[in-house]
This record gives sequence, structure tokens and C-alpha cells, in this order.
Amino acid sequence: MDFQGFVNTFSIPCAVLSVQNAFNGHCGEIRIVKSNDIYREKMGVARYHDGMLYQDLVPKDSKFEDFCYRSAILKKKMHAYIHTRGINAWSDITLIPLDCNDSNLSYCAFFFELTREPDAERISNVSVETAHAIIKTALSLNNKENFIDGISEVVSDIQKISDADCSCILTLNRKSKKIKVLYEKIKAPSKYISEIAKSISYELVETWEKTLGKSNCIIIKDEHDMEEMSKINPLWFSNLRQYEVKSVIVNPLLKNNKIIGYIFISNFNTEKLVQLKELIELVSYFVSAAIANHGKIKELETVSTEDTLTGVKNRNAMNMRIDSFVTGAEVLEQPFGVIFADINGLDQVNEDDGHSSGDILLKKAAELLKSIFRQDEIYRSSGAEFVIIVPGCSKEDFTKKLNELKARSCYSSEVCLSIGSDWNDEDQNIRRSMHIADEEMYNEKAKFYMEHQNLERRRNLS
Repeated sequence: MDFQGFVNTFSIPCAVLSVQNAFNGHCGEIRIVKSNDIYREKMGVARYHDGMLYQDLVPKDSKFEDFCYRSAILKKKMHAYIHTRGINAWSDITLIPLDCNDSNLSYCAFFFELTREPDAERISNVSVETAHAIIKTALSLNNKENFIDGISEVVSDIQKISDADCSCILTLNRKSKKIKVLYEKIKAPSKYISEIAKSISYELVETWEKTLGKSNCIIIKDEHDMEEMSKINPLWFSNLRQYEVKSVIVNPLLKNNKIIGYIFISNFNTEKLVQLKELIELVSYFVSAAIANHGKIKELETVSTEDTLTGVKNRNAMNMRIDSFVTGAEVLEQPFGVIFADINGLDQVNEDDGHSSGDILLKKAAELLKSIFRQDEIYRSSGAEFVIIVPGCSKEDFTKKLNELKARSCYSSEVCLSIGSDWNDEDQNIRRSMHIADEEMYNEKAKFYMEHQNLERRRNLS
């Protein structure tokens, strides 16, 4: 067959690929036999030559190799529209089998078109089942008031379609070096699989990015792939073996072409592999956008409700919380306690040592409060003043925490506080409790400055 004449008849990038026959669903070398001028121009003329291994031109990709195997050897037409990380573009690819095999090689024609942004018409050109799942994904992520409810529906649908033992969506926080499993779905009775998500550490997840390289996803479909993974990523291979995982798809979630999380499914129905690759990659696009958007909203919420210096909630957050209790929008669990704590001598530190030293003192005060009131609500209500709300606490537990705070913030301590408190088991009148605690704190501060007149007394005791 005149391969060069064949590829020259097309007005889009086209190449003929030779696929070396292999065994058990895998192929050997894949070479670019001939290509048209448009293909060479797109891929880089200087790097290209006929007969070259495909991975010498583009990153090696197991998913692409699987497509070539299915097209050239199994004689199937293959199509996909995917986001290609290596070039940060969307690729519309088609492979068509060619009937010109010899004893060792099979052939297919490879076509591609690139778009910088996702094309709705191309995305819609998928199987009916995949299209239905994609539409449902978009609706789940956009119509649910609770973000996690939408994520849970997506994960459940993936688990159902893939017939996987385990499916989950997790996100990465590179700053804190932590991962968060947004939702996981386990197929009973595969109880051992439920341990997988717990065993996925940040250090392990970090290795996935290197394993991915510039590929779109990691696919392990059989023992051959598993053995290859043992050479590429022995740490992960050991983890998979430990939990009897036979097959895996790991697809990255991207924001500005940077990985912010992953879709992870294990022990899936490998007969659905082609459909799943198409589905997972498209679902990942919508999930990535939803997570990124949710992150922006949470960031705005954090900016508006968090005290940026100390990391505790700010006065705005406290006022909204109190209003929700007063209006009945939220119920304050009873009994509850309220504590007002004001730093003694902060003005003096600012004046003598500068505001940077005062900031350090404020941070130390916040860390002290967080170490004692770990599960409670801590607010910085003004310059030197903090308010702590302790919901659903017995008088004994409240008093224990209060006494610990007093013992660790007396005059000789690194952070010295004037403290007022109230414990309420009668009603939900939090404003009254706050008034009582504030008055007591005011009196304690006045007493403190009377006893330590060498310190400049704060002008406004509030």
C-alpha cells in the first residue's frame, strides 16, 4: 500500500502507524511509518523522520498504546476527545484500522485536530451512555446546594458504571502536604478495599504525578501493567498489592494545568475500559472546574470570616454566628459556655517593641486558645480581645478548660490574659452570657492594672 499517497489525500494531520504484534492485550513497538505535511508541521518538522518510534516525538502514553492496539490489531475504529496535559490543549483523535498486515506488524491511520478550549460539539460526539453520564455529572455539580452532595453523586455514578470495588475523588493541599478524600464509594462486600483510601498518604499521591509524566491518566488493567508499575513506582505497587488491587484508573484533576486532585477507581470492569477512559477524562474536566470554583468561593468566605493574622475567626464571623443563634437559623447546643479573653499589656508591647512584636504576642495568644479549645469556636473580636464559644459542654468540662486557660495565662506567663466567663444551662440567650462574660473580663482587667501599675493602663477598658 502506498502509505505516503494515502496520508497526502487528507487535509488534516494524518499519519500511518505500525503496531508490533504482541500478546494478552498489549502491543510492542509503535512507529510512525508515514505522515502528511500538516502532521509534520504540527508535530515539529525538525524532530520528525519516517519510521521513528512515536515516543521519540511525543511522551509515551499507555492509553494511546491501548488505542493503537485496539485499532491496528483488533481492527476497531477508535475515537476520543480528551485534554492533553503535555500540550495543554484538547485533542480530537481518531484511529482507523488498515487492512495491510504482515506477520509481525499491523497498521492503522491516525488523525488528530487540536482546540485550545473545549468544544461542546466535539464533547457531545460521544457514546449515548457516556453523554448521559456527562450531562448528569454537570447537573449534579451545578444543581446541588451542598458541594459534597454533588461530588457524592458523581462518585456513585462512576462506581456504578465502572462496576468498581472502590471509587473516590480526592484533593491535594500542597501547602499543608495533606490530601482530602471528598467522597468514596465502596462496593460491598469488598471490605478490604475500604482501607485503600485510608492508606493513600500525601507522600504516595505525590508519586502519581511523576508516574503520570505528561500522560492524561494512569491505567492498570492487568498483571502485565501491574508488573510494569512495579518498575516505575515500586512504592505504589507495594500498596496496590497489599490491598489486592488488580486494576486501577487514576485521572488528575487540573486547575491552570496544575494537578489539584485525582479521580481514583480500583478493581473495575476492564471490559469497559474504552468507555471508562472516555467517561473519566470528560468527567474530570467538569469536576476540576467545580472544585476550582468551590475553592474560590471558600477562599472568599475565608477572607471575609478569618482573622488573617491569627488564623482564628474574625469579628464578622462572630456577629454572623451570633445572629444565626438569635434568629433561630441555627440552634446552639446546650449547655454552652462563653469566654472573653483580653491580652494584658499589648499596647505597651506595641509602643516599646513595635507592632511586629505585638503581632507575635497576638499569634501566641491565638495558639494558646487553639491548644485548649480544639473543637470549640474561637474569634478575635477586636484588637486584643478574643471570644470563645463552647457549645454542648458540661459545667465540669467547661470549668476544666477555663482553669487551664487561667493557669497558662497568669501574669508570669508568656501570654497574660484577663478572662471573663459564663456557663449557661437555662436557655439559649447567648447575648446575655456574652454580656456577663464581658463584664467579668472588664473587671478582671481593671483589677490587673491596679495590681500592676508599672504597666501603662489601657485607655479604654472594653
